[in-house]
Parts: sequence; C-alpha cells; structure tokens
Amino acid sequence: MAKYLIILLFLQFTFPPIYGYENGQDTFAAVQDCEQITKVALEQLVDIFRKNDFERLEPVLNTIQSTCGENEFTQRLRILRALIEKKTTGDIIANYLSKDYQEILVMRWDYSVEEKHAEIYRENRSDFDFVPLRHTIDSLTKTKALALLNSPSYNLTEQEEKIALLFSDHIDAFYERHGNVASRQPSETRPTDERSDKYRHGVSVYAGAEFPLTGSDPAFKTSPTFGVFFSSRLSNPFLFEAGLKARINTSRRELEYLLYNEVEVIKSTASLGIGGTVGYKVFDNEKFIIAPKAGLFWEMATTGLSEVSESYYDDGYSYYETESVRYFYVNTMRTTLALAAMRHLSGKTYIGLEAAYHYVPYNWDNNLLTSVQPNYGSLQLFFRF
Repeated sequence: MAKYLIILLFLQFTFPPIYGYENGQDTFAAVQDCEQITKVALEQLVDIFRKNDFERLEPVLNTIQSTCGENEFTQRLRILRALIEKKTTGDIIANYLSKDYQEILVMRWDYSVEEKHAEIYRENRSDFDFVPLRHTIDSLTKTKALALLNSPSYNLTEQEEKIALLFSDHIDAFYERHGNVASRQPSETRPTDERSDKYRHGVSVYAGAEFPLTGSDPAFKTSPTFGVFFSSRLSNPFLFEAGLKARINTSRRELEYLLYNEVEVIKSTASLGIGGTVGYKVFDNEKFIIAPKAGLFWEMATTGLSEVSESYYDDGYSYYETESVRYFYVNTMRTTLALAAMRHLSGKTYIGLEAAYHYVPYNWDNNLLTSVQPNYGSLQLFFRF
C-alpha cells in the first residue's frame, strides 16, 4: 500500500491538476497525468473493494480528483462505500443525480457489452474517466450493488435502492424507479445504438455529375457519375474507401485512337475507375462529419474497339476451335481532391454531399492522338449504409 501511495502522491504533486489550463500543450500533458494516476489508483481500488478496507479509499479518490477533477467514477465509489457502511447517503446521491452522472454510467454499461469495447475505450479514454471498459472495478461495483439489493441485513431507502439498481446494471428498473421511463430511449440513454455504428465498416453509394473545368470544346462534357465503395469505420480520424466509380460520357465528339499503326475514329461512351480515397475528419459532432479527401484511381475509357482471336486445339481425339474477344481502352490515372460532408440519419445510415476536383491526364495513353482536357470538377450525393 505504501508503495502505491508514494507513487500517487508523487504524480499528484509533480503535475498540476487537469482543470484550469489555458495552454493546449499543458492540457494535453494534464490529461496524460490524469490517465497515469487513474491507472495506478485502479490497482489499489480493486484491492480495497475486495477487502472492504474503506479506510484506504478516500485518500486514493482524493488523489484522482485533485488531478482529474470530480467525475462519475469517483462519486460512484463514494456512494457505494456509504451504502455498504450504512451511512447517510441522501445528499451524495442527490448530487450524483443532479449532475446526470447516471447517464454517463448507463453509457458505460451499454458500451461494455459491445464486441469492440476495447477499441471503443482506446479511442475515447477520457469519456470513460480513463477506467477501461469491463474493468474489474466495474464487476465489483455490480456485484456489491446487487448484494445490497438482495441482503436482508440492509434496509435501503427508495433512493438507495434506486441507485443500487443503477450500479448493478439493472437500467430499466432504475428508470422505472426514477420516474422517467421516457428518458430510457435509445437515442439518449443508449448511445451505443447510434455511436457504436461508427465502429462498423460500411458501404457508400454515390451519384452525381462530373463536368470539365478547362477546354473550349471539351471531349467529355457534363456527364452523370456513379460509384460504390467499401468504407472504413467512422470512429477513426482517418477514413478510407475502396471501390468502383463509373461515368457515362455524354459527349458525341469523335476522338482519334492509334491501333496497330492505324488511326481509328472512336467515341467513348463510358469510363470506369478502380481505386480509393483517404480522408481525415476535421469536424465530428456525432450528427455531422466533415472530411477533406484525396484519391487515386486507375481509369479506363471505352473506345468501342475490339478484336477477335481464334485458337485451335487438337487432343488426338477431338478438334477444338475457340474465340476470345479483346477490348481496347484509353488508360490513365485519375487523381482526386475532395471535400465531403455527411449527416447521420439513423443506425449506420448517413447522407452526404461531396465536391471534388479531378486531374485525369487522358493523353497519358500514347495511343490517344486527340488532345483531351485533364481538369474536371464533380458534385455527388451519397448514402453510407
């Protein structure tokens, strides 16, 4: 015990509290201090609650609070101690509920049952007071609260019974006693129903128009575009997409294409791109996400040209003749810079709008003899599922 108290006190007096900082760098350092102190304190708190050695509790909680500030976790343990020791709890429970700490704890219980709870915690540590989801201290909290409810030696008041239901993860019963069943709606008290969907991959479907930004007589004029992409989870700051995009070329302008040393006149009816984008979230408030993106695609524009080749095979018993068709394309590499904004609708579904600039050097393909403008813009509506 002495060893851990020395560590806690050293951290406490070496680093100032987390609150009251004006400098961003200091705030970041203070968050790290809070996380470290909480990590050390958790080892002691588990031992304290296993042995009900509550004389050691308050110094540890005060050390956490002096650096991290008061939070749901410290107040929950104080209430649990008071309940176990049959002390007066009216004021401390009322204070806990007045600060809506119950909503924070419900969020914690909800996230704890998620399959990706460890990943959720890693990316939102401060939201959980730096106490890992499914930590032993949570199990002890639930076990002791449930024991209080079932023990004949405890005569809990209505308020105490209500808070014990909350601590033991009997959430629906808690809200029934709390007299506010309506607040137990998924959008408010079960943020996992909404936010945990950000920890799942998705599929994005795009539709819009692409238009030339340069050229007096562009080879490819304003044309409809479509795309289907596999999308990474929205919980990460970096967003990735990979898939296919297509453009229906509406221009009737003829192009010259060199094929086997002969000049062919072609019309490109469609373009197909295979590749992906990487984006970075600059804004995310759960409802709206804004992210600039950069992309790279291998693109093929149709030419309408093809050739048929025949092959023959004789296995000694039968004679085979087969045909194969080879199609010719204008091959190039598309570079994209875009800004996407999306709004959460429900579950995994988002609606969004993307504006983009594309550099597409079609004359990168030496077989294309006609000069084609390389600069394009696009505006697309998309849905993410």
